[in-house]
Amino acid sequence: MPTLRSLCTVTGCALVLALGLSACGKKKTETPPSQPGMAGQSLAARPDPKATAITVDGFVITWGNIYAEMQRLQQAGSGPVTAQQAADGLVVRHLLSVAADQAKILVPAQDIATAINNVRKQVPTNTTLETVLRSNNVSEDEFRTSIVTTLKVNRLVQQQLQKVSVVTDADLKQFVKENPTLLSVPENVVARTILVATVPSDDAAARKAKKTKAEGLRKQLLAGADFGKLAATMSDDPTRTRGGQLPALRRGQVTDTMFEKAVFAQKEGEIGPVTETQYGYVILQVQKHTFPSTLKLEDVKERVRALVLDNKRQHAMQDYIVSLRAKAKIVFANTKP
Repeated sequence: MPTLRSLCTVTGCALVLALGLSACGKKKTETPPSQPGMAGQSLAARPDPKATAITVDGFVITWGNIYAEMQRLQQAGSGPVTAQQAADGLVVRHLLSVAADQAKILVPAQDIATAINNVRKQVPTNTTLETVLRSNNVSEDEFRTSIVTTLKVNRLVQQQLQKVSVVTDADLKQFVKENPTLLSVPENVVARTILVATVPSDDAAARKAKKTKAEGLRKQLLAGADFGKLAATMSDDPTRTRGGQLPALRRGQVTDTMFEKAVFAQKEGEIGPVTETQYGYVILQVQKHTFPSTLKLEDVKERVRALVLDNKRQHAMQDYIVSLRAKAKIVFANTKP
């Protein structure tokens, strides 16, 4: 039976976005101090789930709430999550929820229905949302309230972000100054390959036979054989399913020095010589070679403007959350595992 947390990850996306803003950008902001019994908490060592962990203007967050949030974040792919991180997220979530109510934010019924339907789509075909709710001891009213709260907070976050809309030329120049590699275009190539793989146990005769096979494939290519079709049928590389097509390769990114030397030295369009690499014998065809260059700000101004606007909005949201914290009375219980 799926858990409600695993199905409702979609409803927490905007909240996670809002909470995650504190990690974005270069601006240094206030970080909540490590609290007694929280910083090193894991799911393995836990106080009584019913015990109060935090109060926010009298609103109680229990250790059980924190454990549930830790599990939700881990199921959402956040990796290891400490109690401190989960607790901080719950505090911010509550502050945003209260702020949304104070702002009298309303959510259209259609948006609520759509959000519930999106969660319903995540339910396996052998069960129902109502069954999942009952198995998690959550009433339909509680579930709907959670959805509405999330949507309200989403709207609040969007309202705060929309308050920042102006990016000046001075902002652009300062951003480029702080990010000197932003306009740099690294050297890279787009290429495709055919591999005749070797293994450590190959003796001299086996290696010679494989090299001869590779040379034969190259002769077919030089005679006009279709590279993609030949790669699909004869290459030992996983890229054979894509006709030998490699992802764009940046200089310094390739671990095999012989392969990198060959691919960056080769002219566009030509069928390169058979090259011995740590994986075997390869035949390369470079389709495009982009040499390092520096873009002019004027040529990519709108793209940079979008980056700067996003950065300014992140900082604005970050400052907004800090202001909510400053006005709230947040008390951490001195509970130890």
